[in-house]
Amino acid sequence: MKVPPVKGYGDSAESFEDYYGRWPSRFGNFPKCVVENWVHRHWGEFDSRWRDKSPELFEFELVELNNDQVMQVGHIGNWMKELDYWGDELFRNRIRQSTWLAKYMLSEGTTPSPIIVAPNASGLTHPKGGPMHPNQLIEGHMRLAYLRGMIRHQYAELKPMHSVWHVSLPASSFKLLPSGPNAGP
Repeated sequence: MKVPPVKGYGDSAESFEDYYGRWPSRFGNFPKCVVENWVHRHWGEFDSRWRDKSPELFEFELVELNNDQVMQVGHIGNWMKELDYWGDELFRNRIRQSTWLAKYMLSEGTTPSPIIVAPNASGLTHPKGGPMHPNQLIEGHMRLAYLRGMIRHQYAELKPMHSVWHVSLPASSFKLLPSGPNAGP
């Protein structure tokens, strides 16, 4: 059994409540918040990149990270430059500041829902290709961008701790990077 598709995704997607009502017990390892913010909200990406990675073996743990630890979360390729640009835009772009996410984060000093990070992803290849970061961001790109911007700009309302979902990914479901003296960079 696979994670069920979101009916009508990309057009008129079913509500989260309806989707979660169909969520199989086999995937009871997924917290409701993760199903809502990752699987349901980003079905197209989840389906194409993560659905075939044995999600029934993913293990989630809700943790608290301080601001220094948040700054250690990374991504593949040059994504962090893009995320930091978005985070800087939070402080100089009024249109960006007017979004629901920006309003929430600027008033509350943290994210409205936890980002998802794989803290032990070294040696795994990301589904998009390329090596995963040791603290690989899985979901929550804009939230991480804004949070990093708030940290870097020493935003007065910034909270000292932030809820984050840590996910352990089954290495057997991911292409492993070569290791050893001849592995390359």
